[in-house]
Amino acid sequence: MAIYFTVDLDKLAAQCLYLGRIENTYGRRQVIGRIEAFRNEISTTRIPRAYPH
Repeated sequence: MAIYFTVDLDKLAAQCLYLGRIENTYGRRQVIGRIEAFRNEISTTRIPRAYPH
């Protein structure tokens, strides 16, 4: 049995706080570096949780 997930991409992107920082990147390393820099600047991050299945 297949499960399909759908999202409204515009609404999802609007919630991304670092979207402007990764807009002009050219490679995976640049994206990872800018996301890491963003996460180091904020004081609270979401607590990792196991995916329920």
